[in-house]
Amino acid sequence: MLKETKRSNEIKYINPEVPNVELSSYDGTRYEAMVPDTLDVQERAGLAINGLTGPTDPDADHELYWQVEFFRNPPVMWHDWNDWCQVKFVEALPLMRIITGSDLNSQVDPVWMNAIIKSIGSDGLYYTPMKGRPWACENAYWASTIFRADGTTTDMNDKSVSQLSHPFSCGRIIGTMTIYYSLDNNPRWKELIERMVDRLNEVAIHKDDYAYFPNGYFEPNAKVAPDAELPTGLVGAEGYARLMHGLTQYYRISGYEPAKSLAGKIIRSLKDHGEFYDDEGRFIKGRDNNPGAHFHAHTIDLLGMVDYALATGDTEHKDFIIKSFEWAMTQGSSLVGFFPEYIAPDFPTAEICEVADMIGLALKLSEAGWGDYWDEADRWIRNHFFENQLTSCDWINPLAQSQDYESPSVYETSDRVAERNMGAFSGWASANDWALSHGIMHCCTGNGIRSIYYIWQDMVRYDEGQLKINLLLNRTSPWADVNSYIPYEGRVAIKIKQSCESLAVRMPEWIADGSTDVSCKVNDKPCEFTWEGRYLNLESVKKGDEVEVSFPIEERTVEQRIGGIDYTLIIKGNTVVHIDPPGKNCPLYQREHFRSNKAKLKKTKRFIPDKIINW
Repeated sequence: MLKETKRSNEIKYINPEVPNVELSSYDGTRYEAMVPDTLDVQERAGLAINGLTGPTDPDADHELYWQVEFFRNPPVMWHDWNDWCQVKFVEALPLMRIITGSDLNSQVDPVWMNAIIKSIGSDGLYYTPMKGRPWACENAYWASTIFRADGTTTDMNDKSVSQLSHPFSCGRIIGTMTIYYSLDNNPRWKELIERMVDRLNEVAIHKDDYAYFPNGYFEPNAKVAPDAELPTGLVGAEGYARLMHGLTQYYRISGYEPAKSLAGKIIRSLKDHGEFYDDEGRFIKGRDNNPGAHFHAHTIDLLGMVDYALATGDTEHKDFIIKSFEWAMTQGSSLVGFFPEYIAPDFPTAEICEVADMIGLALKLSEAGWGDYWDEADRWIRNHFFENQLTSCDWINPLAQSQDYESPSVYETSDRVAERNMGAFSGWASANDWALSHGIMHCCTGNGIRSIYYIWQDMVRYDEGQLKINLLLNRTSPWADVNSYIPYEGRVAIKIKQSCESLAVRMPEWIADGSTDVSCKVNDKPCEFTWEGRYLNLESVKKGDEVEVSFPIEERTVEQRIGGIDYTLIIKGNTVVHIDPPGKNCPLYQREHFRSNKAKLKKTKRFIPDKIINW
């Protein structure tokens, strides 16, 4: 448990007297099982809960420490303006609890959600309090314009400003409340969400078939001139486009038409007027000082467009999305899932944000039948994505101690920094090293952890009697337990828990369609199967059946230039088991054990949630 203190009451919320909200429990079935000691998404989700709740300040309502610096002695975390990224954390946390049922640091969830409730003003918007948070304006590098209730504007230097709202934050808060509404059907969430959507529609500038928000922040009851300029490029995308996510998520579960309408208009504004993508979906850099187009800023908006299309059935932008995604795959290493922070020649580091986006896009497009990107997703998941989740902190303190001592300053903490960030994601990883400098910017943790849920939900799908296994990773479910021996062995074992009319198991990309090297047993007896595309199909599996599918798996050596360096990779199946040259600070791909051809078993705790939401 994290320690609690009382300084939180200094934070001046806009609605401090609002009654608290009670959160629903995460009920489900728990049991122990012996499973292969291979990549386990539920296990990583459990670790992610620590990465969400650990780097927070119990002295300030568990506000996020935005950045983590491991190249300091001692390592530190600090508060600044970027703490607003906590809106990503509050969305990801309930998703991880659905997967795991874990109550680790469960005191954080109600503090966060009640702080959100207290931050919603009488006009319906979510407001960040500026008073009682002395770091609120530190390193504020986005728009400085603040729109006021009397129609005038001011800026960040104005000490009279006490509350600020922004479309980005409102979008994530709508998404978070949508998750809780999906879990408990509490009408209070519905009321809060719809008031926020309605107010956002009032503040937005509507032009023909598109809408946008001006570049800046809003005080309560702000008035905006109807001829306010449309922000373009990165400013516009970061400023208002990400709102489409929350609007779409709420529309999908509620059918609330104003949410759909505003989301559609935002997409048309970004795509047709935002100077952010060209007609072929290629990313436009814009008039900023960055070395190239910002990868994540583009891919997260593509992800929003996909969600909108799937939620509404509006496929107007389908071809554009696919072209843009496929072009993006060529701008990094599609082999391992390294996509650079900026699209510039030999850019050395990748934010996990864009890797997470690309995985989300690959999964959602494949599940929708808009393409077949399961193999791309599998490679990226097994390699650069999960390799950059912090699973060991043994290297951090020795690295820090090699630096000159620097005493933590105001707004910084050095309290158990490494341990509290276990499960978080790297901010600036190279192809072979967890960090070349700094450590974590927690926007990456929020986006990375949300994508864990995308992976978990799409690995196994059940629909109208058919159980479909899309990714050969360990996963428990109400329908079957999937135990993967990859990459040690080309083998997957499936224990059927509910009778199904058919079972479809997708074969990995190194297995040719219709290969005679694939074999299948049911209850230890050879079984006939058919091929449908990349899927091996069995008819009518019954509760209690144990299905085993076997296939070859081999190593290969690949030469590839990634982030400006020429690497030699040894890959077994889809899993990188060795990289040369190795990293220096926290080398990636320390995986010699995977080169064995016999998987070890381990005992693990399994959880099957009573309620799963589609996200």
